[in-house]
Amino acid sequence: MTNRLKEIKSGEDRSRVPILSLRDLEYRLGEDREVLRALAKNWRAEYDPFQQTKEPKPFQREIKTGKTRDIDNPSEALKAVQKKILNRLLLPVKLPHFLFGAVRSRCVNKHAMEHIGRGTVVKMDIKSYYPNVTNRHVYFVWRHILLCSPAIAGLLTQLTTYEWHLPQGAPTSPALANLYLASIYGPVLEACSAQGIMATAWVDDLIFSGENARSVMEPVRQILAANGFKLSAKKRIILAGRAPKVITGIRLGAGRIRAPKDKLHDIRAAIHKLEVGRIGKHERTRYITSVEGRLNHIERICADDAVTLKKRFQEALKKGL
Repeated sequence: MTNRLKEIKSGEDRSRVPILSLRDLEYRLGEDREVLRALAKNWRAEYDPFQQTKEPKPFQREIKTGKTRDIDNPSEALKAVQKKILNRLLLPVKLPHFLFGAVRSRCVNKHAMEHIGRGTVVKMDIKSYYPNVTNRHVYFVWRHILLCSPAIAGLLTQLTTYEWHLPQGAPTSPALANLYLASIYGPVLEACSAQGIMATAWVDDLIFSGENARSVMEPVRQILAANGFKLSAKKRIILAGRAPKVITGIRLGAGRIRAPKDKLHDIRAAIHKLEVGRIGKHERTRYITSVEGRLNHIERICADDAVTLKKRFQEALKKGL
């Protein structure tokens, strides 16, 4: 740590003030400028990309093969700095109410509650969101939303992007994606407000509810396209009438949120396998842990949906002893 950092009063709260100098950035992050510059300059060496294959659950009905996810994987040194950037520079920023994903104190339950009893639900998904949030978008956030000086905005952009886009696996990516979406979403929110439509976003999942929810689909497409984004045609879904309405893994029930019926069915099937002795000793421990995790998740959504299942699960475990 250099003397420059020690000269700044430690008790001074600058968390909400624009960063205009390297000296201030050093203070905020507790990192020497040369360390930051080195990480930014050698950014290619600070990532070790790999492809991640999602492992099937022990009792998953349909196992899809061949689907992988690209993880950019920042180094431990860079990730440590990115965590400081997230905690000290990004999380203190107050975000609009419509944003729920990767926002403190806003969870999937609260997100789903926004759409209870609102009729038609429209679900849209931004295609390949992080790879299409470019370094120009990120620079815009640092320079024009958070009002950093050009030099500081450029340095922070280098520290939070990879191959000129938001990196998968970086702690800062969700917050930066949220801030950029908020900067272009004003016309969408105005159109929704005028027609009584509830609009929310869970990172790249865009949800609209209300009798006129369909009407906002084309304006959303146009606004996103104007900023370099496309919507996934496969994930554009309209849920109307008596069709089950599930958003971000939560079913919208009559006046309250519920667990999705297919998830309940999966757990019943998993417990049945325990009851009839179809789980071998070598896989029993992992299997039980997985079922317990699923049950706990169901309980967090709706305790009533979990009561009978948990009782049946405990009885199945006793039989297997």
